[in-house]
Amino acid sequence: MAKNKIVTNDNTSTKVGDTTSLSVIDSNELDKMIDEDIQIHEKNHSFGKIIFIVISFLSFVCSFIFFVMTIMNHNSSITSILSSLILILFSITYFIICYTSKKEKKMGMILGSFLLFAFFMIQLFSFSGTSFSSSKNYNFVGKSITDAVKWANKNKIKIVQEYEYSDMVPEYYIISQSLDEDTSLDDVDEVTFSISEGPNPYKEIIIPSMLTWNDERVLNYIKANYLSNVDVEFVESDQLKDTVIEQSKSGNLLRNEELKLVFSYGDEGNSDEVSLIDFTNMSKFEIEFFLKQHHLNYSFEEKFSKKVKKGYGLSQSIAAGEVVKVEDEKIIITISKGPEIEIPELKDMSLTELTEWAIEKRLKLEFIDQYDDTVKSGKIISLDKKKGDKVEQGSVIKVYVSLGSLKMPKFKTADEFYAWADKYEIKYEVRHEFHDSIAAGEIIEFSYKSGQTLKNDDAIVITISDGQKKEVPNLKGYTKSDAISALKKLGLNYNFVYKNSDTAKDKVLNQSISAGSEVSSGTTITITLSNGKGTSNQDNKSTQNKETTDTPSSNEKKEEAPAKTCNPCTITGMKNVIRDNVSGGYLAVANALISHIEGQCPGIDVQVRGDTTTEYDPGMFVSGFNGGNKDNDGKDLTSCSVVHIFLAK
Repeated sequence: MAKNKIVTNDNTSTKVGDTTSLSVIDSNELDKMIDEDIQIHEKNHSFGKIIFIVISFLSFVCSFIFFVMTIMNHNSSITSILSSLILILFSITYFIICYTSKKEKKMGMILGSFLLFAFFMIQLFSFSGTSFSSSKNYNFVGKSITDAVKWANKNKIKIVQEYEYSDMVPEYYIISQSLDEDTSLDDVDEVTFSISEGPNPYKEIIIPSMLTWNDERVLNYIKANYLSNVDVEFVESDQLKDTVIEQSKSGNLLRNEELKLVFSYGDEGNSDEVSLIDFTNMSKFEIEFFLKQHHLNYSFEEKFSKKVKKGYGLSQSIAAGEVVKVEDEKIIITISKGPEIEIPELKDMSLTELTEWAIEKRLKLEFIDQYDDTVKSGKIISLDKKKGDKVEQGSVIKVYVSLGSLKMPKFKTADEFYAWADKYEIKYEVRHEFHDSIAAGEIIEFSYKSGQTLKNDDAIVITISDGQKKEVPNLKGYTKSDAISALKKLGLNYNFVYKNSDTAKDKVLNQSISAGSEVSSGTTITITLSNGKGTSNQDNKSTQNKETTDTPSSNEKKEEAPAKTCNPCTITGMKNVIRDNVSGGYLAVANALISHIEGQCPGIDVQVRGDTTTEYDPGMFVSGFNGGNKDNDGKDLTSCSVVHIFLAK
């Protein structure tokens, strides 16, 4: 054992255990030295312990966050979730072992905790970066609509599905989307996806001359270019057998436009007997081509099938390989209608499940948004098909989706409100009031305040300003200039028409709106003026005692009325007139339309008739003239025209 030296109070050194030279040591000073040493040791130990606890706690927090993010990520596998769980348990175990350990290797424990913390931080940053890049990966062009629906549902984004034709994109796959890849999802509430429904039958293509083409080449061309209305015929000819000898048209042609092709039987015609082929899974056109090519007697029928694609051969009344005589026994070919699809209970499905089901069954969905205070937003309210209904592939199912309770929005214009209410089938009533400060046509008020919740059957009352109230003066007998002055003073507009009369020229004979009527500022009044050319006295005399014929003598000239000037017209705003007056019924709308049209086209003859066969509300437009610059016959509309309007009565 090494011998320590202890410094005594007389500055002499003595070996421990050497009794001959041992000096007395001050015990108080020794205790003090020991206490100071212990305090320093405890202080260093306490500080290291605090650092260890903080780093270990942060490591645990990071491991827990990593675990939660792993679970929330829909791309995470079971293995990655279990791994993150094990890391949490490891961080807890490591902390407990190090904290309860009696060894004082604090620097090692601190270093270990720091490395564990650094590991979790790297994992979090890596995970965050991966998640971020994944969240940006929302380009679904060329992918199935099912993938897009799942993504939209996860991100709580509404999708609008629009179907269009495409030669390049398979059916039920996405052609385009309204969302750009670089757009932040924070700013996205709705995305529109354009979905392929196969080749466009209305596409115009250039059809070449197929003369001298053989049957195989023609069939391949028809299939490759999706021609859907080709009629073939076979006749005896000295031309090469099974080649085209006549073609109804070439050049620009729609795919579904009729194209007739005549093929040659050859100069020897066809054989008397034909061995049938298997028509299963052949297209209806290919089957018919073969039957006509061999001059066979046939007919088609349709039947549902789960195995054969719609429009393709399912079965035949005479088996393949059998020999049949030309124009003898009729061959019945059964064409598949695709599987018979029985509608399950769709209302309880989520939108994702419904979309996946529809795609699997080759059906189309039309989503229609509606407000409903009894159905949670995003859930299905109803469908136009019920459980047990049977449909074919390609059928469209209308799905009414809830927008939740309706909260009254803000609207700047009445047209904006009308468009919104019509889109979502919101009930509303239009009322009109005169207002001194709000211009005609602008909104005075709604029956519900902005943000107020409405029930399903509630109707919104919108009050529209008719502008300042004006009383129509009695203009009869006024001169034209006096009438203009009086109407301008009241802020009323005017039109003039002329009529033969004994009254002095340019005197008012009549007015389209009677005196005393209350109208809004800016209303147009049609004024009838005298042209100062009355009928002659001879025309007014009685012919009761005349013995002469009615033919005027050569010295008499019958006065002719001046030719009427036909001015071109364009009528606008009829829809608003009907909407504003329909609450008053048929007569209210009829009178309002006549006044409105005559105000825009003085002299026009408006004939309004009632239709009692429709289920529309009285006053609603049924048919006939509905505005524009053409009359009922499609001719240019003028002040000499006669227009007919039919309203529900």
